[in-house]
Amino acid sequence: MKRNKIAERIVALSLLILPFTSCTEDKMDKINADKNHPLSVSSKFIMTDIMTSTAVYGVSGDFSLYASIYMEHEAGVDNQLYNAEVRSGEPHLAATYNDMWNALYANIRRLKIVIAQCSEGGSEEGNEVTLGAAKVLYAQNLATLTDLFGNAPFKEASEYTEEGVPAYLQPNIDTQEEIYQSVMQYLDEALVLLDGTDAAAVGPMGKQDLLYYKQTNGEVNQEKALWKKAAYALKARYTMRLLGRTSDKTAALNTVLDCVSKSFASADEEMKYAIYDGDSNGEYNTLFAFMYSREGIGASQSLIDKMTARKDPRVNQMFANWDFVQVPEAADVFAVPNGMPIQGTENYDFSIVDWALTAPTQIISYHEILFLKAEALCRLNRAQEAAPVLQEAITAAFANLETSLNSAIYGWGIEGKANLPAEVAETYFTENVKPLFDTDPLKEVMIQKYLAFYGASGESTEAYSDYRRLKGMGENFVELANPNNATKFPLRYGYGNSDVQANKHVKEAFGDGMYVYSEPVWWAGGTR
Repeated sequence: MKRNKIAERIVALSLLILPFTSCTEDKMDKINADKNHPLSVSSKFIMTDIMTSTAVYGVSGDFSLYASIYMEHEAGVDNQLYNAEVRSGEPHLAATYNDMWNALYANIRRLKIVIAQCSEGGSEEGNEVTLGAAKVLYAQNLATLTDLFGNAPFKEASEYTEEGVPAYLQPNIDTQEEIYQSVMQYLDEALVLLDGTDAAAVGPMGKQDLLYYKQTNGEVNQEKALWKKAAYALKARYTMRLLGRTSDKTAALNTVLDCVSKSFASADEEMKYAIYDGDSNGEYNTLFAFMYSREGIGASQSLIDKMTARKDPRVNQMFANWDFVQVPEAADVFAVPNGMPIQGTENYDFSIVDWALTAPTQIISYHEILFLKAEALCRLNRAQEAAPVLQEAITAAFANLETSLNSAIYGWGIEGKANLPAEVAETYFTENVKPLFDTDPLKEVMIQKYLAFYGASGESTEAYSDYRRLKGMGENFVELANPNNATKFPLRYGYGNSDVQANKHVKEAFGDGMYVYSEPVWWAGGTR
């Protein structure tokens, strides 16, 4: 309103002096401009914000936290997470995921701005690499949205007029199948664009690229190459995600293998947000931030039982008591009986990784693409080739967990030690995993992937999607212990409250929210 009043005064003044001077429209635009609140921002700065929001809200944060409860990586013991654990309210309430729902749509809106600015006719036309990176993140955010919520507003969502007014106040809901077609299209377009250059006057992302600038020391060609590898990694993930809906599964599995071959060659290349420094400015891993403020989760007995059965060396290094001392024997961990906790904080022992201040958030990790490769090989009846890939995946997962454990041990001062080098992983694989793999290769690959996704890296969300995908194909490899799952396993997340209240299409689809227990998403065998 203040800006409008200033503009009105300038217009009035111009009418008074019009007979005496000539004032061009361009000059009037310059006079009228609010230099303190610009209407456009360079795409590279928007991208920095999107990368942070993608990691903090779209990968980790509440999405991963709730998934860790449903997948029994953690157990909820207080407030909202206690409710999620006992399936009282939280899994089917519209308020539960509202902040994350809004954050995803904010990301999608900002990414649409970057895409428009860097596309033909935009203010940064010619910045092909920035455009390619934006399309990679657009695909990832869009896939996260539909993986968790199923059918959702997409084509009409986050569309605005030139005046900055929403083009559709109540955007229609699109099907998951349609949304996934766009996910794959954007990744394919990104792969072409990332062979280009950033030729616009504003230049490349440079230091604003929080995901890959540091790894490459700003070497543009290396940076472009890593973005391409990330795009291939995501394409492998989403091709596998759609396997249950794919008519030619052999072709799809070979596509997964091809994409993996063009993706990360080591953990140094994985797509992760690794700038948490644990200082007083609040740059903390989101799981740590939650545990520090809420203390609402505890050690999962279900997870301990699975790892103990396999004599997994990780299980004796993963937990601590409230004296902040590591519990060196899994049998001595005072763990939460899944689905039946005593409500309250500091009753049960906890995961050491809950206090990992600086553990990176994995948007897509090196160990994930190795598990995808191992799964594809097993499904193609090439188990002999899959075995060494599985071993490498486990080794990489051990290293990722050790990073998180050390972050808590040295950063937060938990008394204990982490010892998960390649030799330990090799012994575990040879003595404990390989015999199980030889009996049922695919099952063991998927169980090991599930175990690898435990931690502070935000990968419980992917474990949740894997579990639902496998169930949709009739493959019950990972057995969960929560007795409430018999009637109330959340098959999806419920739409955000902001749209349940404001959008008649979303309100109708949401109903009373109980559909989350009965209707799987499309790629898991459902209809929406």
